[in-house]
Amino acid sequence: MVKVGIIYSRETIKSVFIAALAIFQEKKVEIVFETTIESCQTSIPHSSSPNILLLDIDIPDISGVEMIENVLLSYPDCSIILVSDIDDKDTLLKYIHAGARGFIKKVNQNKLIAVISAVMNGGCYISPVYTKLLFDHVVATRKQLSGLTYREQQMVEAIVDGLSYKLVAHRYNISIDTVRFYMKRIYKKLNINSKGELLALMRFNSN
Repeated sequence: MVKVGIIYSRETIKSVFIAALAIFQEKKVEIVFETTIESCQTSIPHSSSPNILLLDIDIPDISGVEMIENVLLSYPDCSIILVSDIDDKDTLLKYIHAGARGFIKKVNQNKLIAVISAVMNGGCYISPVYTKLLFDHVVATRKQLSGLTYREQQMVEAIVDGLSYKLVAHRYNISIDTVRFYMKRIYKKLNINSKGELLALMRFNSN
């Protein structure tokens, strides 16, 4: 039995969700809950744990990242398929890091069936328009990384290895202030603001 939850912001998308799920009845798909995204801002539904969650986000003042994280706190083994009109790579990357497994921009019944099938089989799916965003991002980031000096690359490698600034300084026999100087320069070159963003960037570009 594949258990599916539905959280939606648009009635039209909800209808597409339900129509697509009807195709899977021979696989014993069960909708364990369907609710609006506004309702989930205060409480995620408590029911049989869904294997798949269909999540429609189309409300500007609702954090998709927070919604994904809250769902996965309640249902850690759930695979989230996200429908959204986002059009920037930063938001998309945040959704990926938050744990979503499928991304659809323009949804229709046939496309949704294909995405659900892929996720049911343990895969992922990203709409072609989002794939291009990610491809462009990887190309741009690798160009930025190639612009780092040898010493800056050493700093990045040390941070990826899990070293603190103190241990980085010890590894390369430099002062902590020097490490901080290099890290600030690295953040500026890569257009990021924290160690967490650097680790996320390196993790994504290593895949």
